[in-house]
Amino acid sequence: MLISLTNPSSSTAATTASVGGKAASLAKLSGVTGLQNHVPKSYALSTSFFQPWVDAILTNNSSSSSNDYTRLLNGDITETKELEEACQKLKSQCMTLPLTTSQQTALKELSNIISTQFAHSLAAVRSSAIEEDGTDMSYAGMFETELGVSSRNLEVAVRRCFASKFDVRVFLYMRASHDDGETEEDGDDEQKNQNYDASDKAGGFAVVVMEMVDAITAGVAFSANPLNSDRDECVVDSSYGLGVSVVDGSVTADRYVYDKVTKKMVQQIVGNKTEEKRLCLVEGGGVQTITIEDVARQSAHSLSKEQLEELVKLVEAVEHAYGIPIDIEWAYTESNQLMLLQARPITTLFCLDDNMMTAAGERRILYYDFNIASEATTTTPFTHMDMTLYCRMANVFMGINDEDFSMFKKEPNLPMFNAETRQYVNLSFFFKFMSTEYCAKEAMVLDPYLSSLFASNDCDRKRYRSKKKWPKECTARNFLWLMRKIPIKKMYKTGKRFKKNPEKAKEEYLKVVKNDMAKLKAMQQRGVKRDEGLKQFSVELLHCCMPSILEEMGAIYFSILGTFNSLDKKRRNDKSELSAEYDALCGGYAGDELMKINIDIYHLANKLDANIWEQYDHDELYQLADRIQQNIDGTLSDLPNEFLTEWSSFVDKHGYDGEDQLFISSPRYQDSPVLLLTRLRQNSGIGIKDPADIHHEQVLKRRQVMNQQLETALAQRFTRPFRPSRIRQRNAVLEHTMWIRNAPKLHAAKVIGVLREAVLHVEKELIDANRLAHRGDIFHLDLEEVDKALVDDTFDLMQLVRPRMMAHQRALKATECPLLIDSRCRILRPDPPNRDDVEEGTLIGTAVSPGTAMGRVRVMRSPDERFESGEILAATVTSPAWTPLFSGASAVVLQIGGALQHGALCAREYGLPAVSNIDVHNVLKTGMLVEVNGNTGTIKIIE
Repeated sequence: MLISLTNPSSSTAATTASVGGKAASLAKLSGVTGLQNHVPKSYALSTSFFQPWVDAILTNNSSSSSNDYTRLLNGDITETKELEEACQKLKSQCMTLPLTTSQQTALKELSNIISTQFAHSLAAVRSSAIEEDGTDMSYAGMFETELGVSSRNLEVAVRRCFASKFDVRVFLYMRASHDDGETEEDGDDEQKNQNYDASDKAGGFAVVVMEMVDAITAGVAFSANPLNSDRDECVVDSSYGLGVSVVDGSVTADRYVYDKVTKKMVQQIVGNKTEEKRLCLVEGGGVQTITIEDVARQSAHSLSKEQLEELVKLVEAVEHAYGIPIDIEWAYTESNQLMLLQARPITTLFCLDDNMMTAAGERRILYYDFNIASEATTTTPFTHMDMTLYCRMANVFMGINDEDFSMFKKEPNLPMFNAETRQYVNLSFFFKFMSTEYCAKEAMVLDPYLSSLFASNDCDRKRYRSKKKWPKECTARNFLWLMRKIPIKKMYKTGKRFKKNPEKAKEEYLKVVKNDMAKLKAMQQRGVKRDEGLKQFSVELLHCCMPSILEEMGAIYFSILGTFNSLDKKRRNDKSELSAEYDALCGGYAGDELMKINIDIYHLANKLDANIWEQYDHDELYQLADRIQQNIDGTLSDLPNEFLTEWSSFVDKHGYDGEDQLFISSPRYQDSPVLLLTRLRQNSGIGIKDPADIHHEQVLKRRQVMNQQLETALAQRFTRPFRPSRIRQRNAVLEHTMWIRNAPKLHAAKVIGVLREAVLHVEKELIDANRLAHRGDIFHLDLEEVDKALVDDTFDLMQLVRPRMMAHQRALKATECPLLIDSRCRILRPDPPNRDDVEEGTLIGTAVSPGTAMGRVRVMRSPDERFESGEILAATVTSPAWTPLFSGASAVVLQIGGALQHGALCAREYGLPAVSNIDVHNVLKTGMLVEVNGNTGTIKIIE
């Protein structure tokens, strides 16, 4: 039960399974040459010490606390008040659990060690759960730490640490960590909501008892910069006294950012250190807080240059021992001895694929993740099948009729390439002939946030400009070969036709679409021919829509983009009342199929009475889905027939739609009714206006401005004779062509939806045959591999699935999806905005849709999260799957996207104020009261 962590003869028994993550880490450090003298004497009360207490809580069925614990582990308690009450009962029980004879013996022996071997006869008692300080979950700050513990207070301190295992924040962290990594392979919707089983986390608790260090200066250090993920920067936070002052935020600590390659200080910020926590050396121990009266000492450096350099060397040694970036807690004693109190992996860093990384000191490469702002418009990582199909879809968008050709290969040294779960542009190549100023200017319309990154001090062309020759594949000959494959001339003629006579071109285009959709429907009804396989089926499906998409891309590239860019330039640059006119012209386009889908969602949602929606919380919609299916099957008859008829009609018409429309791994309405119900619920209730009425108002507003500008041009025709014809031509494009902008993605989504049906059918066969383990596994394969498995029973699919699934799950756990990142994982950030003449508490972004609104913020990573009517929608980026939320939103705040991005376009369609270029996940929090000003591009934080 009692294991020494710093005695080489016994520390080998200190495995994670026996003493938990924190204790095992200390034992490892104490065995590393050069680090032994930096680790204080430490012991662990092992998991076997605490197992009787865990068993008592789990097995005592007569105890209500036991029932509470089981419900907590299964995620059955969701209400905050009930959760807090259940946790408090469990924590109280921990303080009175009986001690076994073995536990008493271990505590007695440890008390004697504290009294006779520890300096000042005082200890620090810290948690060490099995899952704590791991590479996936750190549980940092979740459990209690007791400082300055004397031998007589040891038992109480141990009980308090154990009791913190049942703190409400621990269960919330477990649940959030589970949800963040959840994918389709985790099971059905009902299982996701009902069967969160954390029983494997019930045990596995241990405690570290360490010799208390009487620190004069202490803090934390990171071997990689947690603020930007840079692997070559060490970050140190430091203050006087014990490190708890830095961790709990009671002082503003000094911060040092040190470049481990150049051995130079990058940044140093001296904090305001008004107090220090020191060890109480009188009988009884404990910690005392001392006010620092000396103003000069408050603002002085807490570390000398020599101490900082010694600390950085220690951090590098620990990182080398672990082989991964490390976060440590450290302390300097009165005798200037540097002590290492704790080390754990940094779990919040962004990770690139190994082949995208350069070694420390090598010239860095700058990568641009273009999936965030391109057709995909997503921060979700690709599965293997998503990636291969998306590359083929890119061919279709370019008009390339060659299923074996791919623009993207898995080679970072090419200008554009596939990574494991994202696609990147190697900007270092393009910096050979493009300046960052040029990139910033060109990116402004597409995405002001990207523009601000190019214009930032972080984006240094000299640092990132490649000195390598262009890859041998990138020759003028190959470029000309590619240009011959792309039917540019045909698309140009199409765009010219749309520009010359938009109304006639629209009529011809609609005939093409009708014919293509009929072919697609026929293919769906025919299904996959087993002798041809899924790949051939996908090729035929793509060919069905290629004529439509070629028409659409020609219209977009050579008609719509030019018109819209001209309007947006005038909208952004004109500070007069004309700016409002151009705002009106940038929305209200009749015929948009995406808007039709959202109108249908609203009408379907309101076919159910409000009292039915009130019966189901956001996490209980799977129950309503079951109820709907039982009504359709005839086993129940308690829902309106009108709703059921429209439900079936909606799924038949729009069932292909889903969250990430171009990802075959992403659920669709047709196979995930909970996803559809989430969208419906967001469009039900009081205060949500019919999007059909909103759209009609925007159309009338646009047409009114069009007519006004034409009348003005006619009045000026003698001085500006060509202006009336230009206005008429532009108005015709706005009326008959602009609505096409969403069509290519929706038609591609229809193809993916049909293919997904076929893939899911094959997946079920493979699961039933034990060739695949879980739902969702098939999406870590490509279609050729699936076809091979169908004709070769010996082909081991799971050997391919496992490593790809691990890479995908790692990507799912990332807390952000950076636009620009370099080959040492440095995430580029925009420079702080100029705050001249801007009052405190105001965020400066870019106006993308006019108006003002005040409301509570809801920061979201996915459109299927909870969202309430009247809230302000804040997200990194939005795609068409987010559109139903706009009906109930009062305003929109985005990190990424310009006037042409979905969020801005949709905000204008719904008449909502919108601001982009705001770092939503870092500067906004759910529940904040803010005022969004879409006229000035500012957000005022009220509370």
